[in-house]
Amino acid sequence: METNSLSQKTEQTESNFPKQIGFINDFENIFTEAQEDQLTKFLSYYQNTSNREIAVITIDSIPKSMEFDQYAIKISENWKVGKNNNGNGLTVVLSRNLKTIRISTTDKTKQLYLSDEFCKKVIDENMIPEFKKGNYYDGILLGLNELIRKWL
Repeated sequence: METNSLSQKTEQTESNFPKQIGFINDFENIFTEAQEDQLTKFLSYYQNTSNREIAVITIDSIPKSMEFDQYAIKISENWKVGKNNNGNGLTVVLSRNLKTIRISTTDKTKQLYLSDEFCKKVIDENMIPEFKKGNYYDGILLGLNELIRKWL
């Protein structure tokens, strides 16, 4: 009976994830259409030249049964970010409404390139100062540039 309950909980949790649209998944409508297009072109070019995948997700809420960090990890796993790129992937999950952000990396990316400490530094030093000014696009772009610079 416990296994059945766990299975139902897993299915319920997975159904809480929206479907991936592409590199940019702006469910919170933070970016303009032009900003989304620019970020998509940037991340598409990066994937094509590096064989590394980055997904950016904005979301206004998460299931009450999950903490934000756990949600960011689970949605990245659910979407299989980086799986088609030899395990080279990372996901940036941002919520303006919840006032939080998380960079979730695959194990390979974390071990070889981008530690949790480095990702936290990028968030604190590059992203959050821009977010506080209402510049979400600039914050994401600065953070992505810093992550890519280290990930080369």
